[in-house]
Amino acid sequence: MRYRIRGIIFLSAAVLLATAAATGCRSNETGHKDEHKAAAVANVRTDAAQSIGSTRTVTYPGRIQPAKDVNLSFRVAGPVAAVHFREGQHVRQGDTLAEIEERDYAIQLAATTAQYEQVKAEAGRVIELSDRGSATQNDYDKARYGLEQITALYHAHQNALNDTKMLAPFDGYVQQVHFEAGETVGAGMPVITLISDGAPIVKVDIPVDDFVNIDKAVRSWCTVDVYPGKTFELRLIDITKKANLNQLFTARYALRPASDGTLPHSGISTGVCIEYRTDEEGTVSIPATALFEDRGATCVWVVSQGKVQRRSVTADDIDRDGNARIISGLKAGETVVTAGVNSLKDGAQVKVLPGKSATNPGNLL
Repeated sequence: MRYRIRGIIFLSAAVLLATAAATGCRSNETGHKDEHKAAAVANVRTDAAQSIGSTRTVTYPGRIQPAKDVNLSFRVAGPVAAVHFREGQHVRQGDTLAEIEERDYAIQLAATTAQYEQVKAEAGRVIELSDRGSATQNDYDKARYGLEQITALYHAHQNALNDTKMLAPFDGYVQQVHFEAGETVGAGMPVITLISDGAPIVKVDIPVDDFVNIDKAVRSWCTVDVYPGKTFELRLIDITKKANLNQLFTARYALRPASDGTLPHSGISTGVCIEYRTDEEGTVSIPATALFEDRGATCVWVVSQGKVQRRSVTADDIDRDGNARIISGLKAGETVVTAGVNSLKDGAQVKVLPGKSATNPGNLL
């Protein structure tokens, strides 16, 4: 994170230097004396440090996904006889999604059924004789085990015939059909992709620094660009205990509808915000453009009575809105320079430019 903050400081410095070059001091016709006076008071923009209490909020890129996303396949092989649902159609649990040609499996079951009935009848006679004491133990064992064997085979072939029909395991939508009628598929080959129609989940990758503090998270929510102004509360379901190659841990969150019932669809990118409880007191937030580096230290210019004073601060995070989180060196309410930081010296006098107006953003009036 320290490298990230330094990178933003250098980028801000480059932008501000370019701006200063484009809008530098104009020559004054009255001579070098007036020019020196103009350079003595620098024009700056400022902002006040905002208290963020004992919590910090970080934002990660995430993705909304269905709670269930499965590839369905047949447990038996054969040519596809029919596909009853297409992409985007809604299905109910137990609906027949597709079928395998059942001819061979029906013949197989019919043959096994006849054999099963024959063995069952013969075993019944032997067992009855054994009960009367008229059959040997060997005959009894052969009859009993033979019946158990044919019974298992009968049920296996019965199941094989039933498996020629693919049933929906839950309510949802057909996402993709991989094979069409007439194509031959093997057992276990994905034929239909089905997604659940319940509340989706959000997956997000969390860096190790925040993973170790996940138990300090006090609130989680997400935002979606296509639903401006709406937030969706999140509840942590689980998080992996092993980092991936990028040293990130994958967390899954249950997504709740917005206050008006809006629920975003699966596949949409989202920004996941997690608010963590911290041990630092007096943590404040300032625009990241206020930061600059001086002799290896992160500093800001604090404005007081028209003059600036260099002050070292400790920043440990920058959010997606471009605000730096300062954990030491600055108090809430103090004013810092946010534009023009690289043209100042300690103790220099400054003139604070007015901020942007909501009704006159270009300060044209």
